[in-house]
Amino acid sequence: MRNIRKNIVFSGLGYALPLLASLASIPIIISQLGVDLYGLYIICVSLIGFMTLVDLGIGQTVIKYVAQYEATGQQDKVKPVLGAAFLIYLVIGLLSVACLYVSAPWLAAGLYELPVKQVLATDVLRITAVPLFFSYINQFFLNVCRAYHRFDLPAILHNVGSLGGMTVTAGLLMAGYVLRDVMWGYAFIQFVAVLGGYVASVKVLPIHIKPRPAFERHIFLEIISFSAYTFVGNFVGSLVSRADKLLIGVVIGTEAVTYYQIPFTIAQMANGIIHSLTHIAFPRFSEMFSLRDRVGLQALYRLANDAVFLISTVIAVMLITVGGDFLALWITPDFSQKATVVLQVMAVYFFLHSNTVVGYWVLQGGGQAKLTAFMSVIDAIAYFVALYYLGDAYGYMGAAVALFFTLLTVPLQYIWIDRHVGHSWLEYLIQLLTFSLVGYSIIYCMESLNVWLNDSLLEIGVNAALLFGLLLLALWSVRGRKVPNSFQEGRS
Repeated sequence: MRNIRKNIVFSGLGYALPLLASLASIPIIISQLGVDLYGLYIICVSLIGFMTLVDLGIGQTVIKYVAQYEATGQQDKVKPVLGAAFLIYLVIGLLSVACLYVSAPWLAAGLYELPVKQVLATDVLRITAVPLFFSYINQFFLNVCRAYHRFDLPAILHNVGSLGGMTVTAGLLMAGYVLRDVMWGYAFIQFVAVLGGYVASVKVLPIHIKPRPAFERHIFLEIISFSAYTFVGNFVGSLVSRADKLLIGVVIGTEAVTYYQIPFTIAQMANGIIHSLTHIAFPRFSEMFSLRDRVGLQALYRLANDAVFLISTVIAVMLITVGGDFLALWITPDFSQKATVVLQVMAVYFFLHSNTVVGYWVLQGGGQAKLTAFMSVIDAIAYFVALYYLGDAYGYMGAAVALFFTLLTVPLQYIWIDRHVGHSWLEYLIQLLTFSLVGYSIIYCMESLNVWLNDSLLEIGVNAALLFGLLLLALWSVRGRKVPNSFQEGRS
């Protein structure tokens, strides 16, 4: 139980602190780089994040199988699994660096027409390969920590990387350095983070196991089926959440990337805490499936699902009611006029998407990587087709609407959960409708209150206080629910 509380606290801080840092640094970065180069900077950072998820599914395989082997007393299989995983990370990391370096001129030509800007973009993209490699390798060490229920250590290192990267970027730009220098500073921060990741993994591993690359054919074959399908799902999901900025830049323009990305960043980071907190349950879901603890599985699923609905509803209401006021104060009133509706559309999308995250980790814990991969592929095809046509016709607003096409296969997830966990898909629909109506009612009341307050800063403060208080009361009610002893005990 001690680690569960620690994981929740640190995972929450792992998203709260970078969010606060972003609020302070993004206006500085935009003012120093301009809208155009900020779009290029976002593309580079997105490529780093994109590649950290392209791990052939080995990251989730490490978490699932290490947790499963520890729970079922097969500790002798842990070391070869980690050795094979580390080797794969190194190989893919080096290949990724080579691919980005070689393809940089082609990507730059797709982003800019002027030769001088193409040269700049090529240089910046090639420099990006260095922090990409460090950040990518660090994912192995962080997943080792997660497999042993230590989500607090990855959260700390995530903060080091995120806060350090934003601080160095803003500091270098204010000191007069250019975007090339900024990306070298970003590389240094990621180097520090990967050293910290290695130390953290050594701390949590049993004393006779050290993170070393190795290969055993029979172990590789045992895990490859799960990891291969997980890779497909992660790769496609990465394309949707990362490479879309590149496509928007090519189809609409780099300025559109900025007007799309700022609202997307706000909505994603606000909802990111949901993914961070529910990820904590993944190794536990894997253990419960391996032990066939259906009672504990259903109880944990219901508890996590209810908490997510509460949090996502409050976040969506906040973004819809005062998101425009926040953009006007944070960036400029002119920017707010262009981006407020986009933010509101994304608030609705992320409300729907966040409420599928618990289900995703249940499927992965149950070994259903093939199903999640199939869903990701279908959703991605629908999304990119919609993005191409809607983006071309309606600009960044069309790109925002296209996000809803990533939810096309959600019913398949809840049909499986109905059969194997015991949570009815009809119960989910009722829950979704109930929270949607409650959220709409709160929005109506908040908008009426905001008209009376008639002050942007006051509206943000009052809305945040009321909604946060409401959320605490609701979560306290959920917390008091009786859960099985197996969940309460957890790992110490």
